[in-house]
Formats: sequence, C-alpha cells, structure tokens
Amino acid sequence: MKKADRQRLIKQLITENEIETQDDLIALLEQSGVKATQATVSRDVREMSIVKTHGSDGRVKYALFSQQQASSSEEKLKESVKDSVIRMERVQFMVIVHTDMGAADVVTNFLDEVSYEEIAGTVAGVDTIIIIARSEDDAVAVVERFEAMMD
Repeated sequence: MKKADRQRLIKQLITENEIETQDDLIALLEQSGVKATQATVSRDVREMSIVKTHGSDGRVKYALFSQQQASSSEEKLKESVKDSVIRMERVQFMVIVHTDMGAADVVTNFLDEVSYEEIAGTVAGVDTIIIIARSEDDAVAVVERFEAMMD
C-alpha cells in the first residue's frame, strides 16, 4: 500500500475509533489488511500531526490536530494545564510539572505547539513533564505562566 493510501486509512481509523496507542492503531491497520511496522506508523503519526488528547470518557486517545479544531493552541494549553497539572517545581533552569496519570504528553503536545520563546525543549513521561528553559529567569517566567493558567 502506498504511503498516501495508508495515511488516508489512518485518518479514517482515528476518526472512527477511540485509539489509545500505536499498537492499537497497528492492530486496526492489520484488520484492514495493511501491515505496517511501529516505525512506519510512528512516522505517519508525526507527519500527519496526530496528537493525543482526552476523549469524552477522559481517557487519552489519538486525534487529528487541526488549527480549525482548536480555538487557539494557547487556549487548549490553558485548559489542559488547568485540568491536569497537580504541582510544579523549578530546579534552576528546569521546571518539573506533575500531572494526572496519562496527561503529561497531552499537556506537552499543546505546550510544544505554542512554542514559548523561553522554552528550549520538553520531555514528557506518563505523569511528569520536564521543561528546559533557556535560563533561570525564563524558568521563573514559565512557572508564573503555568500558575496563571491554573487560576
């Protein structure tokens, strides 16, 4: 199957199903007669701007990201911070953010999309985000920004 056809099928599967993991997506592709490796699916997910978000039942699922879907990336970030962040601590130029279980990557997706100037990079786990700021002052600004979102 050609890449464009596979990606069209992935889009359809994500739209019609609650897919929580790449393994789930690979299994659905196989049920549709398409064999794809984890690396191929991972590349497709990245190229297609597929993000993890919360479904209607609160569970994390894949969704197609579009600018039309989001009122604004910053609003989505604010909503996810308010809903999911439990606590934060600054360690020099880094900010450690603790979230509800399974929410760290959702918050990080929106944070990366917003691309704040003071943030050099992020790393997300299941319930922890490490934000690497460009300086200690920038880390203070990130904490203040998140605290404002949580109010």
